[in-house]
Amino acid sequence: MRWLKLLVRVAMWLITLVAAGLLVTLVAVPKVNGWVPLTVLSGSMTPTYPLGSQVVVERVDGVDDANKLRVGDVITFLPKAGDSSLTTHRIVKKAFRQDGMAVFTTRGDANSSDDPYQLTEQQIRGRARYHVPYAGYVATALTQDKKNTGIYVLGGGLLLYSAAQTMLAALSRRSRSKPPAGHRAGHRAGHRAEPGAGHRAHSSAGHRYGHNAGRRPGHRAELATTSR
Repeated sequence: MRWLKLLVRVAMWLITLVAAGLLVTLVAVPKVNGWVPLTVLSGSMTPTYPLGSQVVVERVDGVDDANKLRVGDVITFLPKAGDSSLTTHRIVKKAFRQDGMAVFTTRGDANSSDDPYQLTEQQIRGRARYHVPYAGYVATALTQDKKNTGIYVLGGGLLLYSAAQTMLAALSRRSRSKPPAGHRAGHRAGHRAEPGAGHRAHSSAGHRYGHNAGRRPGHRAELATTSR
């Protein structure tokens, strides 16, 4: 039974840690840094970003941010003017026009050809920072309010669980450090009665026997010999 309790405890900790990691990675970190989590809805970036992954994107705002982009960066952009759908592909070429503005050519990792357009900084919305595979399915099912509530509930639950485990561990150590009452009573009684009683009995009997056997018989024999 002890190993079963240990197994259940480890499983609970693993589930809690995974849930906490997802909430922190997909909600807390983007919220603190002003990043945007997006869900991958197609397979054009596989195997880098599997379908259903959650990609966290750092905003690219203005010419200066766009000029910092490099070949190999994964960016999120608007493919066409007036189209609000977002695409996330990798930069494969970077060039500059005569007016000094950077233009970018992109391609999906799973595609065999480049995208049929060049992007300017006005079309680029962000640069991918990291992703969590398949977490987009969970994120899509939850509203932002539910995600925020989940952070508070999970944080409070972790604090309560940690406090309970600490108290139980302290009580367990305290109970193990105290010997049973019967053991203490028996130990004290045996320690007080046996050594003292045995010592006194042995000392008295031995002293008397030695005195009678060693001195009185010898003394009588000497007197008898002398009288003859």
